[in-house]
Amino acid sequence: MVNQIILTALDVFLSDSDSDSDEDCGALKSAIAQLQAKDIPVIVFTERDRAELEPIRAKLGLVAPFITESGSGIFTPVDQNPFDPVLGEKDGAYYVEELGCPYVQARAGLRVIANEISHPLKGFGDFTVDQLKRMAKISEDAAHQAKAREFSEPFMTPKAVDSETLRDAAEAMGFGVVLRSPEEGRFSELIGADAGLGPAVQVVLEAYQKQLPAGEALKVMGISSREQDASLWAEANSLATWTNVVLSADEAGTVGWLSAVSSLLT
Repeated sequence: MVNQIILTALDVFLSDSDSDSDEDCGALKSAIAQLQAKDIPVIVFTERDRAELEPIRAKLGLVAPFITESGSGIFTPVDQNPFDPVLGEKDGAYYVEELGCPYVQARAGLRVIANEISHPLKGFGDFTVDQLKRMAKISEDAAHQAKAREFSEPFMTPKAVDSETLRDAAEAMGFGVVLRSPEEGRFSELIGADAGLGPAVQVVLEAYQKQLPAGEALKVMGISSREQDASLWAEANSLATWTNVVLSADEAGTVGWLSAVSSLLT
């Protein structure tokens, strides 16, 4: 029975696991396998979409539920489902819990918001694969995957519009927005009003909590490189026992992540 989980941002080890380093990938895969053997699932969350995450999951041997598009969708593999009742509706190989809006709605919303603030907003849907490949500095295959959005629309963060104006305009149109600093990347993200890391984590934790005997609290280790993520976790299930690990830029990567989970591997 699962009474402890690891909730981890993809980017804390992606730079290593997605590289050509077989050693780094092997170390991560081995640790994840050990954790899963101890009934400690590794729940990955990311701003990326399902198509981008699936090859990484396969490479690292991840089998637990995962959260995509900044808390817009929760995917649970049908053949590895830990939840009763199931979380979401069956869609092929997954049960899918949709918190975000349909992609076409996010695309239309971005155009309306651009008109409201009188400033152009260019989303992934406005770029060709070659343009996105150059803008995001990713491979052609990765660009195709990045354009396979389901619930949200990344857009170039405008430099000439202050964050509050953009956030207010999005909320007035019935959306949420995940704003990112230049250090975090060139793209922010328009999401559904009910989506977000906090709400998605809440849903996942409640699903795991339902599997436990009455009175037993779920243990959660949250790992990220962003203080903002830890703030969002604080909004999630208050019944859980939390251990928060915020890795610095120097600590992020295979070595830092393995160090963070080392106490669970012994």
